Amino acid sequence: MAHFHITSDSHSTQTSIEQLFEFMSDFNHFKHLLPEDKIENFECTANTCSFSIKGLFPLNVKIKESIPKSRLTFETTGVAKFVFQLHINFIEEQQTNIKLEGDMNPIVKKMVEKPLHELVNTMAYKLASLVI
Repeated sequence: MAHFHITSDSHSTQTSIEQLFEFMSDFNHFKHLLPEDKIENFECTANTCSFSIKGLFPLNVKIKESIPKSRLTFETTGVAKFVFQLHINFIEEQQTNIKLEGDMNPIVKKMVEKPLHELVNTMAYKLASLVI
């Protein structure tokens, strides 16, 4: 397995860090960050979700860590072909970014690195654009 980490650009938020943190602490709102055209079979509870990336594989994700007004960490659960942690970082002065890190087959890593970079940047942009 090859380790990787991808960090999005930082963005200014439309909503206070406190409100954004509370909103994203409920997994029912996680879908707002995902590109609708690439996700199918999305199901969630307050603490877990499952979905498929079109043409690829299903994922089960749970909230691993919650540090108020600082960071939310999500991780894959169960048997996953793509093991990762996704960190939503709430930075001072209304800034946020997203970091994706994990392990995958080195050959697969080369094929998906660019799309994952685009995904992380899209998610970070959508997070900063949320108005609550």
